[in-house]
Amino acid sequence: RLQPVKQIGKMPAHAPFQSENGVKSTKPSTAEHDSRWLRNLMELSILFVMAVIMLRGFFLEGYLISTGSMAPGLLGLHKQIACPSCQHSFAFGVTFDESVDDADAGINLSDRYATCPNCGQANINVSSTPTNHGDQLLVHKGVFELRRPRRWETVVFRNPTSPGEAYLKRVVGLPGESLQVIDGDLFIEGSVARKDYQTQKDMRIEVFDMAHLVPTDEWEIPWKTSGRWQLLDRKLTCANVAATESGNAAVDWLQLRNWRWSGGNHYSEVPLQGESVEADWQNCQEEMESRPLSWVTRLEFDRERMVLRLRGVMPYQMQRDLVLWADSNAFRQAVYRLAALSHLSPVTDRYGYNSLVSSPEFPVHDLMVDADIEWSQPPTAVVLQVPVGSEIFRVELHLKKGIARLLADGAAQPVRESRLNLSTTTDSNNVSGRLKIEVSNFDRRVLLVVNGVPLFEPLDVGFRDTDALQARPSIETFGLDGGDGAAQRTAEFVNRQNRWALGIAGGEATVESLRLYRDVHYTPGRRANGVDSPYRVSENTYFVQGDNSPVSSDSRSWPNPEVPHKLLVGKPFVVHLPSKPGKVMIGGFQLPIRIPDFGRIRYIR
Repeated sequence: RLQPVKQIGKMPAHAPFQSENGVKSTKPSTAEHDSRWLRNLMELSILFVMAVIMLRGFFLEGYLISTGSMAPGLLGLHKQIACPSCQHSFAFGVTFDESVDDADAGINLSDRYATCPNCGQANINVSSTPTNHGDQLLVHKGVFELRRPRRWETVVFRNPTSPGEAYLKRVVGLPGESLQVIDGDLFIEGSVARKDYQTQKDMRIEVFDMAHLVPTDEWEIPWKTSGRWQLLDRKLTCANVAATESGNAAVDWLQLRNWRWSGGNHYSEVPLQGESVEADWQNCQEEMESRPLSWVTRLEFDRERMVLRLRGVMPYQMQRDLVLWADSNAFRQAVYRLAALSHLSPVTDRYGYNSLVSSPEFPVHDLMVDADIEWSQPPTAVVLQVPVGSEIFRVELHLKKGIARLLADGAAQPVRESRLNLSTTTDSNNVSGRLKIEVSNFDRRVLLVVNGVPLFEPLDVGFRDTDALQARPSIETFGLDGGDGAAQRTAEFVNRQNRWALGIAGGEATVESLRLYRDVHYTPGRRANGVDSPYRVSENTYFVQGDNSPVSSDSRSWPNPEVPHKLLVGKPFVVHLPSKPGKVMIGGFQLPIRIPDFGRIRYIR
């Protein structure tokens, strides 16, 4: 939801300068010179104000975002939080639109705790953090009188049911199209709607940034290192190694392994063996029922399958108590294994912005890896594994040969190939260089970008019979069938995501920066339109959705989902004049003020 920004106040009137006796001097005096200068300045100011009024009246309009349906790209009223564990800065939303009901969503305004979206640190007390204004937009009015909006474009429009309100959403469905949200993706006429590189960058949501690590042994990086890889000083280094006589070298891999610090609704389980496990479980159950516990984690024993099953991450206190209450080593070892396994969960559509709101979590499959790599001894190749459905694609950057290739699952011949131009610095012994790689599988499209330039046409991947084209359940629904299969489904999603990998063959390399992003995952909302069945958009209207899908009131949920073309106000093109709270000391008193936040000024594509 948007609020208009008003111009307030009038220009003061000024009388012309006169001499003391009321007669104008024929010779310019210093006072008269100053008067002319002031008069010219005022004339210019009036012209400027008139130009602003004209621009505002006919071309531009200012709006202030109040709610968070487009976060984290465009922010409503929020608090800017610095995680005390990893120092990652993120926005924490404090206002939401009518899609969020305080009672149903679990909002407690007196109990404001944030969760870091980077490291997973929970229970960050933000009650004393001042509130920031939402992003302030300049909107180009009337642009859609000259052309039609495009898919994925952000638009400002009047609320069809309350024209006095202005909304900001993203256009996803165009006039005459049949659309449906399935498994987080948008389908148009039965096919996945795909995004180009720039749109992916505009919409991607950060999951992890290696620049923000937690300096404690209790936390682990979400990338599994093996072989020559080492994590040193916030960098991943692959030590130097020579190629074999054949010129080939083994690939040392960094494998994605989403490690969760606490909480979650995913399931994990381990088998229990031995005659005493029933007695050990009985002891633990009696202890848990006889004392107050702070655990929010659910633990159960499946006697039919003889497994110990857990929902979420096992807290350390829970692990310690279970080990203490058990009598057999077999049960204790099972607890240790379950505790370690419980930290591995799928990447989900969590938003740090939505920490105040309870909403289901959905596992996501659209990811992007962004890595800055440099070397002093060039590797034979930089290799990436990119999973799409049941297939795994392989990106190979042969640095010495200057060739980039994309190979399909198990294929010997590339489906895409391109020259690889690298900037290198040569000395008498080494060839040093660097490159920036961005690889994604958004919308079942394999896209490779090196140094900001797509190397070849994206590869669009269809569906195989083994890829189920159906709505993926939320993590919370995994256990509704009594637990059977819940851990198996969690492990399936984890294993699919773990097929993402970055490898180095031969030579040496240092990953200076490593970020993981996800695509916007469209949730079912209230399932009114375009979710359980396709929805046909009427002529001259549009279907719109918010990027912060779990808390966005949009076409998925509205009784009348369509936005008529005549209600389009315009296209936002820049975030301008943002501010943040500050303090100033005046006369021994501390007063709150607003100060510019230049870091939030940006162009909106």
